[in-house]
Amino acid sequence: MDLHDEDGVVTPPVIATRRLTLRPVTLHDVDAITDAMRHWDVVQWLTAPTFPYARTDAVYFVTQIIPSVTNWAIDAGEGLIGMIGVKPDLGYWLHRDFHGQHIMSEAAEAVTGRYFDQSSDDLVSGHYPNNHASRKVLQRLGFVDVGFADQVQTATQEVVTVQRMALTKVAWGARHG
Repeated sequence: MDLHDEDGVVTPPVIATRRLTLRPVTLHDVDAITDAMRHWDVVQWLTAPTFPYARTDAVYFVTQIIPSVTNWAIDAGEGLIGMIGVKPDLGYWLHRDFHGQHIMSEAAEAVTGRYFDQSSDDLVSGHYPNNHASRKVLQRLGFVDVGFADQVQTATQEVVTVQRMALTKVAWGARHG
């Protein structure tokens, strides 16, 4: 799934869906990432981001983290509105202005299909138990519960419980074959 150039930088392929373009994240996305991560109703469901989130956090993320992982900018035609990635887990977030429009389901289906075109390994993900929207996205894809894990949420420095889920290539093919 990862495509590395000569410097070891991951450059994922562009994926087009009915409404979206999933494309590599660039420095041009820093302001959009910063804007989305300034909202607690986005960050509260994520483990890694700091809060409050500053532009310097987004610059660090794009220049230091993104080059080593497989992540796409979710673009609905006006620039980045969210992100989705598959390393190490299927993870995603969406700007609050775009919640409730099935955008993440569309993006996640495209990325999951691409993942299973390239790999036979199970795809894993997780969500906070009260994040019902994220759970619905994963269940639509065919993910099933496999247990719980505790993680430290960077924004609060508290230990949070994460519902772990997994999807096999066989289960994916049965639903989307």
